Amino acid sequence: MTDLIQLPHTGLHVPHDRYTLTDFQQMEMGCGIVYNATLNEGKRCVGVIENQGNGGGTWFFPATAADHRAVHEFAAASRMGGEPLPEEEVLEHLITEHETALKIAECTRRQASLLRGLDAEKEPVVFIAIAAAPDRLARADAPFLPRLARDLKASDPHVNAWQYWSGDQWAPLNLPVIPD
Repeated sequence: MTDLIQLPHTGLHVPHDRYTLTDFQQMEMGCGIVYNATLNEGKRCVGVIENQGNGGGTWFFPATAADHRAVHEFAAASRMGGEPLPEEEVLEHLITEHETALKIAECTRRQASLLRGLDAEKEPVVFIAIAAAPDRLARADAPFLPRLARDLKASDPHVNAWQYWSGDQWAPLNLPVIPD
């Protein structure tokens, strides 16, 4: 097997990083979140990823039969925690990578930070944008951290740990302990 590249926001290991998403659209419906995005390799459209938000699967509609094979091989070579995933889950991770990158870009534009809360299995369960820049979150003596810790605990009590995007990686957010 070739060397895999770890994607920064999901931890998915992929055989290459030539695929990008564009034209991402999503909408919350009564049945769930509906989304679609164009999957590209360079400037060429490879196909469309779609989920109808009704509890059904995430689908890939390839531009050509060769694109179908290439995406299938890409998904088959991808790994999470060293284990292979179904093609549908790989596609969903690509969507999550893209969504997270868009949130980070918006926070960067506003000189804000994106936080993510992790559950007991260290899976992201919530994302929150805050007005403090990432370099301020790196300081353990920042005066706003006790208030932030209280607010985060009140809004998401089931989160086990918090991280912030430092500009190039997810870093632990070292919050003071807040008694119950």
